[in-house]
Amino acid sequence: MPRRILVTGATGTVGGATMRLLRADADDGRIELLGTARNSSGADKLKRDGFVPVAFDFDAPETLRPALDKVDSIFLVTGYSVDMLIHSKRLLDAAKAAGVGHIVHLGALAADDTPFAHFAWHQLIERAIEAMGFSWTHLRPNFFMDTVWNGFVHRPDRVVHFVGDRRVSWISSEDMAAVAAASLRDPDAHSGRTYPLAVEALTFEEIATILSGVTGRSVEYRPRPASDLYPIMQKQGAEPLYAGSLAEGVAAIERGAMPLSDAVYDTVETVTGRPATGWREFALKRKGALPA
Repeated sequence: MPRRILVTGATGTVGGATMRLLRADADDGRIELLGTARNSSGADKLKRDGFVPVAFDFDAPETLRPALDKVDSIFLVTGYSVDMLIHSKRLLDAAKAAGVGHIVHLGALAADDTPFAHFAWHQLIERAIEAMGFSWTHLRPNFFMDTVWNGFVHRPDRVVHFVGDRRVSWISSEDMAAVAAASLRDPDAHSGRTYPLAVEALTFEEIATILSGVTGRSVEYRPRPASDLYPIMQKQGAEPLYAGSLAEGVAAIERGAMPLSDAVYDTVETVTGRPATGWREFALKRKGALPA
């Protein structure tokens, strides 16, 4: 029997990229690939993309156990709010009851003794996975290239951020997904491993220079003080506890007091056997999406 893999967040950025990387394995019958869908629109999207959806909603615990039937491995991706704690517990309880063997968890890069809640929540989830006896792989990405790019697409003359002139390290959704897919394909090879994911450290001024060169446009970095971040996130409807902690962490980076914020690792190449994606390659692949 092929191994059954369930990807949560299957219609999102990292979960969706993981689904696409595992498609060939599913098409060849090496695995059975399932993607979670909260509603009919999500299920329809997965079907249109050639995937098998399963009904799954962290806020509807009764959907979890049926979705996990005969599942061997799970890619656990939660939202950016304090709800990640209860959502993860619900899934892990259901997974334990269903006999799931391996959990690949998407967390965040931080020092093990971090005082910042939004990092600590991910680490508490990691400890719960371990304590419950699952085979596990922890992924710890730093800044997402995709997040900055998505804002740049809408305003392709600027990049805006709140870390001043500090250098921070970056990872693309494809590289996160590549490490996740490898860990899901072969749990034995990746069990008990914590993978930091950050491949290139750059300032936003350097990113703006790269984007100018790739796009042929003049791209400006427009820094804003870290103190502006929390009010902006409030206006955008972000969950207050997560937004407050994130703003505190960004302020720590701005003043040069965040460990590992510019750390770089060779994890992607070591795990996947191919070079990691830097900012220039990332932008070159996507410049066709920019408005004329």
